[in-house]
Amino acid sequence: MNDHPLPTLRNQLLSLHKLLMNTERAVYEKEEKVTLSPLQLLQLLTENERFSWLRQLSQLVVMMDEAMEEKPPITKERMDALVGESRHLLMGSTEPGSFAVRYAEIRAREATVAAAHVEISKSFEPELRD
Repeated sequence: MNDHPLPTLRNQLLSLHKLLMNTERAVYEKEEKVTLSPLQLLQLLTENERFSWLRQLSQLVVMMDEAMEEKPPITKERMDALVGESRHLLMGSTEPGSFAVRYAEIRAREATVAAAHVEISKSFEPELRD
């Protein structure tokens, strides 16, 4: 697993989740003219439909965590599949409202998200997984 991109990708996706969460929080606070406490933000993330698209990324990180803790150890094929699922989530859909479309919109307007995406994309390069 040391030479596979999955552990690094998992950490990058967790950081991306935080970036996206903070970006969406700022938009929500501006639109609603409120300041969210950490508890209020957590409630929105888990219960509000507006934030439901972020749950897909949360679930993917949890899947990676669980897979990397499996006994016997995770196979290269399973690691490759999780990298593929990540790629599909981030870039695999053009359907309106999909995670990939919403992510692309934020990436286009937020330099920090765009920079994170450049680094994450390196994990999708096939030669890194051979």
